[in-house]
Formats: sequence, C-alpha cells, structure tokens
Amino acid sequence: MRRPKEIRAAPKEWISLFQAAYTFLREEGVGDLTLYGSQGMSVYMKNPLRSKDLDLLSSQVSLRQAEALGEKLSEIKDVEYWSASAQTKKFDDRKMTTYAIELRVGGKPFFVESFDKILDGQPLSLLQPYVELTNRWDLEFWTPSREATVALRLAFRQPEGITRLNATRLNSFIRENKRSLDLGLVASILKSWRILEWVEKNLIELHRRHRIRILYDHRIVPEIEGKILDHHQKK
Repeated sequence: MRRPKEIRAAPKEWISLFQAAYTFLREEGVGDLTLYGSQGMSVYMKNPLRSKDLDLLSSQVSLRQAEALGEKLSEIKDVEYWSASAQTKKFDDRKMTTYAIELRVGGKPFFVESFDKILDGQPLSLLQPYVELTNRWDLEFWTPSREATVALRLAFRQPEGITRLNATRLNSFIRENKRSLDLGLVASILKSWRILEWVEKNLIELHRRHRIRILYDHRIVPEIEGKILDHHQKK
C-alpha cells in the first residue's frame, strides 16, 4: 500500500523560515515577538517536531508587514509566497486578530501565523511573566517557558480539545524535560489564568476519546484521576 504523502514541513525547513521571519520582523520594529505553538515546544526538545505552520505572537504586526514578510520568505529556496490575510475572531467581549501568510514549501502548503492574543482572546501580558530569552538555531529569541508551554498545550479549545497527536507530543515533551519542569508551577499558571476547569474538561475528554492520559496530570490538575474514573463509570 502506498504511504500517504507527508504534508508537514521537516524541522530544517520551518527553522529556516523562522530564522528569516524573526529577523525580518525585528528589523521592522516588532519588539514583542515570541515563538509559539509546537515550535515553542521544539525549543526544549532534542529533536524538533515536524510542522505544518509557524506560530508567532505579537501585538505589533500589521497586514502590511505580513505581506512584506511573505515576499521576503519567498527569497528562500523552494519557498513560494501565495497570499497574506487578516482574520478577527470574537470571544464574548474580546477579540483576537491573526495574520496568516500562505506559502508553499517544497510544494507543500505551509502557513506563518501571527496572533495578537492567546487562549480565548486574552492579552499577551498574561503570558509575559512566563516568557524567556532563548538562544538556539543560531538565533536569540523569546519563547514561553517550559511550564507555560505545558499550560498552553493543555488549553486547546473544545470541541477538538487535545488531539491524540498533540497528547503524544506533549507526553514526549514532558518526558524529555522531566528534570527541568516544575509541575507545581504549571498548576499555578493554570490557576492564575483561570483555565483550570477548561483544562480539566480537556483531560477528561482526551481519556474518553483516546484512552490517553497526560503524564503527571494528577500533579497539575487536582483530583483529575477521580474525575476521569467517575466520568468513565457514568458512561
């Protein structure tokens, strides 16, 4: 049987895009630029993850800059710039704007996205205490700490929640960073961000759908073991 074609970019592909994008936007005067998403996880992993997009955080990026960045990235070998767009999503009284650059990398679709908010439209200042300056891939840049990375990866929105792939990746991240990871601080972050119930629901749904647990979830979310068991028994 023929294997399905891999649509995610190899680490060396998206890292070269990140290096170019981060340098360009900083030169454009974007001062609060932070690496985000699964690429933020890769900072703390021996082997960076494959990815179908590059996620950045900034409250200072504009559509004009996104279009200029797309043109800049097209100078990289095997990279084609297709379009740039802005989309605003509302969350009750809050909103989040995403600037998306559509590319083709080696013929595969790839997106560079810049978000001006996190979670459900919360300001980036919520994350600021947990962002640290990192030096990797021949570049100095800002990225969420290990603890903030775990907190963010537990907070995917329903109805999708935490997918099997994201759970597997998060468990690999936790396993690899066990000695450096303060799980008590992860719990504190969830509490300070007021998303503990949200994450609790994600963990229960993850087990219900895929029979997967996040490593040390009982040290991050109080009484989660009993709640998962109760939910399982009710079904």
